[in-house]
Amino acid sequence: MTSISVQEWLAGLAPDVRAITRQLRTVARKNMPKVHEFIFQDAIRYSFSESTFDQICYILPQRKGYVNFGFFFGGALRDPEKLLIGDGKRLRHIKVWSVEEAKNPALAKLIAATWEKAPESIASIHTGMKKRKTRSD
Repeated sequence: MTSISVQEWLAGLAPDVRAITRQLRTVARKNMPKVHEFIFQDAIRYSFSESTFDQICYILPQRKGYVNFGFFFGGALRDPEKLLIGDGKRLRHIKVWSVEEAKNPALAKLIAATWEKAPESIASIHTGMKKRKTRSD
């Protein structure tokens, strides 16, 4: 896997999507102190640890002029503003169409909540993986 910096990756985005992505990145980093940030599968990924297996959220620009901010454990988040899209067991995302939408305080609260719950969320995944491995041995 080749390593590209976030700045290099951002430079390749269309200007409108780049502006939204930069604002989302600012909000993410502000609400997740000490988060690990990296580019993986053409998205900015945020991980609780240095492991790519401990990802908790991501920023994924779309060609149609918006950016998805995704939560790997979004199904467990309180969402009184009903921003989250998706109906799977865990994964949810928000479509962000402008820099102003990226500044929404409700989005910042969701990001802070996912960071707060990250140790518990990651531990549940690791426990589930260990159980599946034990059953298959």
